This record gives sequence, structure tokens and C-alpha cells, in this order.
Amino acid sequence: MRDLQKSGRIGRIEVDNESKEGVSGGVIKIPSSLTRKETALLAATVESVSRVGPCEAEIILVEIRDVRETKRKKIIERAAELLKKWDQNSLEPSEIEEKMDADIKLGEIISWGPEKLPAGPDVESNRELIIVEGRADVLNLLRIDVKNTISVQGTQIPKSIIDLAKTKNSIIAFLDGDRGGTIILKELKQLMKIDYIARAPEGYEVEELTRKQMIKSLQNKKSSVDKEEEDSSERKYKGRDANLKKFLKGTKLKHHDEIIEEIKNVPSGQGLGYSKNMEKLFEIPVGELFDKIKEYKNTQILILDGILTKRLLSSALSMKLKLIACKNKEEELTIPYQIVVFYF
Repeated sequence: MRDLQKSGRIGRIEVDNESKEGVSGGVIKIPSSLTRKETALLAATVESVSRVGPCEAEIILVEIRDVRETKRKKIIERAAELLKKWDQNSLEPSEIEEKMDADIKLGEIISWGPEKLPAGPDVESNRELIIVEGRADVLNLLRIDVKNTISVQGTQIPKSIIDLAKTKNSIIAFLDGDRGGTIILKELKQLMKIDYIARAPEGYEVEELTRKQMIKSLQNKKSSVDKEEEDSSERKYKGRDANLKKFLKGTKLKHHDEIIEEIKNVPSGQGLGYSKNMEKLFEIPVGELFDKIKEYKNTQILILDGILTKRLLSSALSMKLKLIACKNKEEELTIPYQIVVFYF
């Protein structure tokens, strides 16, 4: 063994041992650069040792491990990992061109309004507005130089988009061809006048459409309502106004026409307060009405784009309001005779 160590065929021998109840045991590690046959012979020789010094001993081979094989395996695994990363970062000429195009368009996207909504740079200057669902949709449309887009970022339509739409000559809703797109379209129709509707093919999203598909979808846009639906909607609207007028005439309130007009134009999610002479006192988000309405002691008429709750009704009664116009009321809410409530 000494001769093998001197020649470098055997490395430094390590022994980890411990004694317990007068018996010593441990692990011997012998690094070898011998051939496989020579290493096996050495292992068998060491295993045949029956005494260590004056003591009897028993040596059992646990394993012969080829360190070089383990190292080769690690090298191969690492090489495969590096190759995979290399492949991911390598781009074909067409992919390089597409990435450059995307980076350029990314520089054009802006954050618009108080909600920092993703939008194209011409969202304010262009008289036509295209409403899409998400940031990726805005970016994809920038690829075909459509710069008058804005994203709603969810099914809750921001008030700033509703106000922006009022300043435009034409509104186009360009939405995904799935259930989510349908839900957003219904919400948009309730809050603003949509002139045209463009949809991605069924099962597709606007963000994943090709240049050709986007152009085709926008060219094939349809009118928001056909003539029959428009006439029906107009009849329903006029019928509701007539019912409201008749309802108000049965009360002691004046300014019937003004109240009807304010109800028709109440902003989404807002509560409006008026004096008995229809002087506008406040415009507060519905969620904050209960906490703030008591600051306006002259309020006689309350119009809210929301649900009348028990807490809000209690405040209205203590302030001696005359009329509340709202979408609906909480279940099992009883309206006392002292106040008039109209559901629109």
C-alpha cells in the first residue's frame, strides 16, 4: 500500500471512526487510480484483513464507486443545460425582425388616465376609439399601426374610459372571441354607446392574432345594433321615461323633467345629490355615500347608480330626503312612507 501511495496509484486514505461501549467502528475511503481489475483486487485484499494492531477486525466492502463516471454524468447534464439555454436565446432572422418590431411598438405604448391604462399614443387625438381587453391587445394592434386603442383591464369598466368615449365620434369594441369578451361587451353596452363590434375568431384572443387576422376582424366589424333592436330599445326607453314622469307627478316634487334627465345620465357607480331646487350638491362614488352624505344637509333628492342599502336608507330618513332613484334595493328592505323610492 505504501509503495502504491508513493507512486500515486493510491491517494490519501481517510478513516472516520468512533468508539462505543468499547467497540470501535468506522468507514475507510481509499481513492484509487488503478485499473478496474487492480482496484477490485485491492478491495478484496483489504477485505481479507482480520486484525488491526493487537485487535481483531472485520472489514466489509460497502461499494466501489467510479468517480470519473459520476463526473462525466454531471458534465453531460451541465452541457445539455447550457445547450438548452443557448437554443432559447438564439433567434432566427425572422424572429429577430419580429422582436425588433415588438420593441419599437413597446416604446409607443402609453399609460393613460388616473388608472394608468395601457393605450396607444393617439388615444386622445383620434376621433375614433378602439376599446380592447388587455395590454397585450394594445401592443398587438400597434404592430399594424393602430394607435387609437385603450384597454379596459378587466370586466369593471373604468369611469375615465366612459368619459373619454363621450368625446369621440365613433367607438369600436374589439374583443376576444370567448365568453370573457362577451361579458365585457355587455358591460360596455350598458355604460356607453358602442358604434361597431369587432371580435377575434371563436376561441382566439386579440393578443394572439396575426397581422392578417387583425385587419380582417376590423374590416368585418358589425354595427352594434340593427335597426329593429334600435327601434325596440328606443320604445323601451321612452316607455320608461313616461312611467317615471307619471310616477313623479304623483309626488309633491317639482322639476320632473330635470330629475328624469339626471337619472338618464347618472355616471357609472356614482351617487348624485340635489337640493329641492335641483341644485347639484355632490357627486360621490356609491361605496362612499354612507360616510359622506351627512355632510350635505340640504340634500332632498338622491340619484345613485347602485343598490339602496339599509344603512343608506337610514341616513336618508334622518336627513328627511324626499326622493331616492336607484337601480334596486337590498332584499327584504322595507321602504317607509316618509320617502319616495324609484327603481330604474
